Amino acid sequence: MEVAQKRIALYDKSGEQHYDIISAFIKSIRGSDPNAAIYWLARMIECGEDVKFIARRLVILASEDIGNANPTALVMANASFDAVNKIGYPEASIILSQCFFYLAASPKAMPQLLP
Repeated sequence: MEVAQKRIALYDKSGEQHYDIISAFIKSIRGSDPNAAIYWLARMIECGEDVKFIARRLVILASEDIGNANPTALVMANASFDAVNKIGYPEASIILSQCFFYLAASPKAMPQLLP
């Protein structure tokens, strides 16, 4: 009875839903919305997303979207990646949350215009 009443978030780790949620997560950080970033993180964790996948996306995002606007963002993302690989779930969610907030609050790099 208890299981039947529990709402289960939709998530297909090998399909379209996987990419839709990771896209929403990235957009929330690009948009400097830490509350949305934490929502998407919680949803990925609840649905069993691989902690290494999430941490890799943070490293990529720190370099691509923040870059030299805040060079420490890449250091923070790399440190988070190392920490979650050592720690694993459930404590990794704390480390990821800290990194999410930091990246969402960081200034974002302006796209380079080609001459």
